[in-house]
Amino acid sequence: MNVLKKLFNFYLDSSIHIGLSVYALTYCTLFLFGLPYDEAVLYFTFYGTIVMYNFIKYGSSAKRYFFVATKYMKVIQFLSFVCFGLASYYAYHLQLKTLIIAVVLCLLSSLYIIPFLPKQKNFRTLTGFKISIVALCWTGVTVILPLVNTNVFTGETMVFLVAFQRFILVLVLMIPFEISDLSYDAVALGTLPQRIGIRRSKLLAYVWIVLFIALEYLIQNEFSTAFFITTGIGVLLVFCIWESCTKKSKYFTSFWVESIPILWFLLLLLA
Repeated sequence: MNVLKKLFNFYLDSSIHIGLSVYALTYCTLFLFGLPYDEAVLYFTFYGTIVMYNFIKYGSSAKRYFFVATKYMKVIQFLSFVCFGLASYYAYHLQLKTLIIAVVLCLLSSLYIIPFLPKQKNFRTLTGFKISIVALCWTGVTVILPLVNTNVFTGETMVFLVAFQRFILVLVLMIPFEISDLSYDAVALGTLPQRIGIRRSKLLAYVWIVLFIALEYLIQNEFSTAFFITTGIGVLLVFCIWESCTKKSKYFTSFWVESIPILWFLLLLLA
């Protein structure tokens, strides 16, 4: 059991789980637009997410962002290098315009921890930027990249609705993390719970969830199976927000909350 727990912790710590979440949301986009299976963009987003998240999570604490000290971190770093190689392989199979957008999103993600302003500031240290930057990057990766790579015109109304819905979803998913990290985040970060409190953050999340479900109706334009699946996901999101607190186990956010996009994908697949 101890070995299984260590493997599970490594699965979470190495960002494999969050990579699957991004993979799932990217696949959801293909479903929504009736697009064929796109191996290059799906695996590029999966491996690329692992690389970027490990860089964001551990890069700032490593010397010059690359040299880690502990054996455990070296294993995660080795996995990240392998994933970087695989992401590069699949990047080669992407269209040039898709690759350009991917590079822009990678740079935006990197600026989350790399200083770009005087006094060693980065996006994470700018008040209120954390949740918005994460939502924007997830939306770009899981909606814009697969559509651009399959030559779908991104100016269509449905594309805007799906992108907006995905942005709202990620905002909601971030709330449990922001509440959980409230005891550790520096006041200067200005996270949502720090600025308006836990109770109001939850109320705002509930409003976002209603908007998330309403957008699904606008996307489907009917009470379809997909609409009821999304409504069920909305109810699950309400439960996660309700249960969020500063004393929750890391598994609540790092596994259960991040599993919601995977569950959404699986339900759509079964339907």
